[in-house]
Amino acid sequence: MAFLEQGYYSELLLNYKSRGTERKIQPPIKILRVLCQRPYFTGSGVNFINLTKKTSEIGIAQFIIFGQPADQEFPLKDIIDIDHSKWVSFQGKDESILCDVNFPVPGMSDQMPYMSTKFSDFSLEMLESYLAAFAEKLEVAVDQFNPNLIHSHHLWLVSALSRVLFPEIPMITSCHNTGLRQMVLAKHLKKFVVNPIKDIDAIAIQNDEQEKIILKHFEFEKTDKFHTIGQGVNTDVFYPLEQNLEKSYYSIVYVGKLSYSKGVPQLIQAFKEILKETRENLELKLVGSGSGPERDDIIKMAAGLKKKIHFLGQINQEELAEHLRTSDIFILPSFYDSIPKVLLESLATGCRAIITDLPGIRETITRGCGENDIVQYIKSPRMESIDKPLEGDIPDFIKNIKEKIKFQLSCIKDCKNVNYYSKKVRDEFSWQVLFEKYLKIYNSFTDVHQIE
Repeated sequence: MAFLEQGYYSELLLNYKSRGTERKIQPPIKILRVLCQRPYFTGSGVNFINLTKKTSEIGIAQFIIFGQPADQEFPLKDIIDIDHSKWVSFQGKDESILCDVNFPVPGMSDQMPYMSTKFSDFSLEMLESYLAAFAEKLEVAVDQFNPNLIHSHHLWLVSALSRVLFPEIPMITSCHNTGLRQMVLAKHLKKFVVNPIKDIDAIAIQNDEQEKIILKHFEFEKTDKFHTIGQGVNTDVFYPLEQNLEKSYYSIVYVGKLSYSKGVPQLIQAFKEILKETRENLELKLVGSGSGPERDDIIKMAAGLKKKIHFLGQINQEELAEHLRTSDIFILPSFYDSIPKVLLESLATGCRAIITDLPGIRETITRGCGENDIVQYIKSPRMESIDKPLEGDIPDFIKNIKEKIKFQLSCIKDCKNVNYYSKKVRDEFSWQVLFEKYLKIYNSFTDVHQIE
């Protein structure tokens, strides 16, 4: 998509020049947290929430900015005072309600669990209204709260905008793979983010593979900005049952968006075939929501199997933990992912797991918890595009899903206990461990360590 001319804020991003100097702060630390989309609904949204909670627990002052539909109430009243929050309001289902931006919240994925806009569909006018709305909230927050540290999410537009508007404030950004995907899916916006992102002071990454992708897109001159953080599990919520329940059936659970890129059609097809090939009493639970034709097609695929395939929709973390605790196998046959938080959550609750063998996942699990057969990896198909498999590889992909499910069922029948592994995951990937890594980065911006 070509732009005839740039708007004010897009010009700022496009023409940004690095300061090239080290940024330091004086304590006490005051953090401005920035998320470009809705809290809770995605991995980055949960990350944002948990960071906010943990920061509040140790008494560090913070102010948060996020996006949400205009017809929704403030969603974080139990976490932070509304006076320490600003949000960009986007068009909701009730279009009569006034909003800051007259289109739905743009999603960092093209398929979101709520009504959303694709960045690939952005025009010049949409880009400018999006940037202007976030700029207004950011400037008000900085004026009112006077932060000395910014922590944003995604190496994308709003992080770039935060860097450009406040070049003197030290800044850390948590990288999530969905932001890197937009560098490919919305190529016409890439030029607006490259220079500002390269001047961010610290970038929290999940693994070495993610660092390679960042270097490819942004061509960083220095790599000492990268800090391997990984993913975290709320161990107060995600823990196993003390004893196994006696069950007359086996429960397989998928957690994620109802979209093609997550491999849900292939999962449903594999499950249908297993039902024909085995006498086992099985159920498939699909946790998560979606929108548009992809969601509708997926629901149609399960028609006639209402007693076997259950769509549970979007649920909160406590409900998710309960479903994982009472499930036997977690599965995520995604075509594009980094280290899915829900994989760790499922292992923490005592599930066996099946996941696509995507770069970085096996490495992270093995390095953290050792070799095991509790996590089974599906061979990834060859890809036609960033998240679309070659049609000819789909039959083998479905066959591989079936083989992994059957293997895990055989392990469960042999009564192989997995709670020892659940403890390993909770010890290695707890939110406390993760948060301490972030605290170390926060402290690195000041010569006096406020936080211990």
